[in-house]
Amino acid sequence: MNKKIITWILSLLVLFAVVLFATALYFGQFSDTQARATSLPSAQLESNEGSFTTNEITAASEVSSKNPSVVSKSAEAKQAVMDADLATMDAYGLYYDYANMSLSQVVQAYLDEFGIDHSQVAFSYKNPATGELIEMNETQAMTAGSTYKLPLNMMVVDDFKKLNLSMTERYDITNTYYEYDGEHNNYVAAFGGAMTIPEMQEYSLVYSENTPAYALADRLGGMDEVYKMYGRYGESKGEIKTISQENRTTTNYYIQVLQHLWDKKEKYKDIRYYIGVSFPGEYYKKYLPDLHIEQKPGYVNEALNVDAIVYEETPYLIALYTAGLGGTTTESTEISGVGLVQVGQLAYVINEWHRVNMNP
Repeated sequence: MNKKIITWILSLLVLFAVVLFATALYFGQFSDTQARATSLPSAQLESNEGSFTTNEITAASEVSSKNPSVVSKSAEAKQAVMDADLATMDAYGLYYDYANMSLSQVVQAYLDEFGIDHSQVAFSYKNPATGELIEMNETQAMTAGSTYKLPLNMMVVDDFKKLNLSMTERYDITNTYYEYDGEHNNYVAAFGGAMTIPEMQEYSLVYSENTPAYALADRLGGMDEVYKMYGRYGESKGEIKTISQENRTTTNYYIQVLQHLWDKKEKYKDIRYYIGVSFPGEYYKKYLPDLHIEQKPGYVNEALNVDAIVYEETPYLIALYTAGLGGTTTESTEISGVGLVQVGQLAYVINEWHRVNMNP
């Protein structure tokens, strides 16, 4: 065979190899792009009466652009957590496809299973390590209950020096505003008509009592002034910007309060200690006994709520607000045992999704 023919054949082989390489490279990039796209949550947006918000759909792309070092958890790693936690999930009857569902989908699956309307639950979840924010019904007006006591206590710490307050002085509580005559009279008797600020903090946060909370508000000029100050920790994107004088609020506001508490951990260390020991075995702690959780619950009438910092391997912030669990109404005067169980179950479901998807 002469040299011209050999050269011609070799040229054709080289050209064929180049075409094959280019084709493989193109389809490899295409499949990789397609895989990344399908890893995002389904773009099934619903109204506020449903539950999906654009925050959850866009969070993954926003986080990756701000934190390019954040790596998605592999399917194998997620399944390993599912397998390790299977016995507990089954024992609690709270098995869901955590590895393949978004947080809102998992919460909705729980609500559907137990016949709870989606509008009865609002939450805002935030991973402070990445900034990822996931929310459901986050601007829906919910009754705050005693959760107002968390930002109230933070304000007293903020303005302590400016107001020339003392940690040891005993402040008069005999003329403090009160909601329940019996509770107020008991505090006046037990503390001899005066309390220190540390005592007010402890009893308003650990036991969620009203008289010490109103005594703290008096240090700031009274509750009317306090309502004007809640905006220092942020404002909701909804109509109710912070906490209304009718005790209505949103989880979108409270997640900002929690972020501020997280950012200033040392400044608020006393507050964090008190909420860390509050309500052992209840609310967010009910089915998560092995975790350190700093929580401020709130209950009144139909509302059972909890704001918490949860110290999983990757910590997260959660504002979880509910209405009407256990059949309660705005006229209810007793806390619902069923409602407390359901809040605890919701906490477990949210935490398990976090363990599967967010922990290393």
